[in-house]
Amino acid sequence: MQPEARAPEKLTIGVLYGFRALMVLFVCNFHFWQQGWLGQYLTLLGWTLDLDFWTRSSYLFVDGMILLSGFLLYLPYARQTEYGAPVPGPRRFYWNRAARIVPSYAAAVLLALWLIALPGGAYRDAASRNFDVITHLTFTFTFFRDTYLYTPLNGVLWTVAIEVQFYVLFPWLARAAQKKPVPVLCLMGGLGVLFRVGMARCVGDLSIWVNQLPAFLDVYALGMLGAILYLKLERRLAAAPAKGKLRRAVSLIAPVLFIAGCLALWRILRTQSTNGLAGHDALRLSQWLLRLPLALTMLTMMLSAAFLPRVLQKPLDNRLMRFLATVSFNLYIWHQVLSVWLVKNLFPDTLHANPPLQVAFTLLCYSASILLAMAFTYGLEQPAARQMERLRILFHRRKETINHEGSPNAETLPSADPLLVRTQDGGEGSH
Repeated sequence: MQPEARAPEKLTIGVLYGFRALMVLFVCNFHFWQQGWLGQYLTLLGWTLDLDFWTRSSYLFVDGMILLSGFLLYLPYARQTEYGAPVPGPRRFYWNRAARIVPSYAAAVLLALWLIALPGGAYRDAASRNFDVITHLTFTFTFFRDTYLYTPLNGVLWTVAIEVQFYVLFPWLARAAQKKPVPVLCLMGGLGVLFRVGMARCVGDLSIWVNQLPAFLDVYALGMLGAILYLKLERRLAAAPAKGKLRRAVSLIAPVLFIAGCLALWRILRTQSTNGLAGHDALRLSQWLLRLPLALTMLTMMLSAAFLPRVLQKPLDNRLMRFLATVSFNLYIWHQVLSVWLVKNLFPDTLHANPPLQVAFTLLCYSASILLAMAFTYGLEQPAARQMERLRILFHRRKETINHEGSPNAETLPSADPLLVRTQDGGEGSH
């Protein structure tokens, strides 16, 4: 008789730390290369590996971060479906997301305004300044060309806006997907593909459309599907004999799928780099064409990595990767604006023709960005999240006291819905 599978007390998929950390680092390297032009190749024992195509296309890893966000956001709901475990209600979900995102994001917007945009005279008048700030603080700046493409505040923040826009919809999408997973996920996937196809046919300039929320719906849907598949296989493995056929098959198939995913990812990035040589319009069309294959490839890699033998998971699940994943949100939102400031203020115009100086610039960008990310993570993000959690608990305690005293207008409070996954493990989006 096979043992009954039970919900694990903690749900930690260690390899996802590595995926988050590496994807953010690849995006960072792309932006550092844009500023410093450091040659992207490695030489070992007289053999040179040209990685120029990889770096030129590394902005595609933003798609991977969004895929991971969909996976982690839906994981507690897939766990509820599979094991009957509780999930946070919509109010708790929104509060958790605000505690995770808002403090660091608001600091990034306001500091960029006070330290960069205003001293540099970036706005033509007060109205344009106010509109830019208001749309950024309400996560709506991606709807307008000036505030999206030409904002002086921080060019990478568009990803956070897309995430928050998805957060608004997510509790209702998640509940619908629990009841009707196939129709809901297929509808999301179809809408994402149709949006890209329709815009590609009807709009000449895709610059403002290429990264709008509807263009990512199929990527989010695949992430949610990945959470379902992971928990179904994880449950079957938990109930299977330790040396049974299923465990042996998974241990053999997972490495093969992971290697195949790596090779496919290599090919996709090379294709995107080649297509981008034809100009910006061709680059954006290629990005849309490759978005679904890229998401499928990344999902295959994530799922297969999660079931690799433990020793093979170590490169993705170790202290360094967990640390980088912890500071990844602030590393992501600060690295580009910091690299632009460094190149303008500390390096000469000869930087792009001086390889040793390019190496120094790149190393400085990495070290300064990680130090700044640590400062904001441990000095702002985590203390603010703890304080917001204290406020939430205090509010509930006061309301429970009123209910207990029998106030005629009191409403029964929902349960606290304890988080099923630690903040850094899940439900935190691509950052």
